[in-house]
Amino acid sequence: MREILKLGLVLAVVSAVTAGGLAAVNSAVKATIAENNRLEAVLKRQQVFPAAKDFEARTVDSREVFLAKDATGAPLGTVVTAAPRGYAGPIGMTIGIAADGTVAGLAISKLDQTETPGLGVKVTLAAFRDRFRGKDAGAVRLKKDGGTIDGITAATISSRAVANGVRDTLEWYRGHAAQMAGEGAR
Repeated sequence: MREILKLGLVLAVVSAVTAGGLAAVNSAVKATIAENNRLEAVLKRQQVFPAAKDFEARTVDSREVFLAKDATGAPLGTVVTAAPRGYAGPIGMTIGIAADGTVAGLAISKLDQTETPGLGVKVTLAAFRDRFRGKDAGAVRLKKDGGTIDGITAATISSRAVANGVRDTLEWYRGHAAQMAGEGAR
């Protein structure tokens, strides 16, 4: 019995030291992770609006959006994020929406999704993302769903998730365009 108590005490001490060490490491890297996430978000905004020199953050209907502006301060469009559910989990996307309500650009990195390697991960490739450029909400559907977007062979669920996420975001944008222009934006 004494040996069991001694073993239990040793296990408790090792567990406490390990938990303390993990907490210290988490505390030390938390700010670095937050800064890396911020920089990645800036990079994605720049990817969907390469001509933008500034991105003004706004809150519209409890959703953070960014107004992309050129060097003169003139608006180029709006950047909105979405995360529709794909085959293996959410697919994080950054969508650039031009003033006319069409897709200006789409950014999805490999870190933003957990789709099947070799198949679903192809949604991150420019060859797929560029299929959305210039499309409005009515056109953003896979061809097999009556739209204009060619899906990725053997990755229909992932392709459909991206198309649905972009379309839903464009429809949300259309319903909130006045607020994005400045009315009611906080």
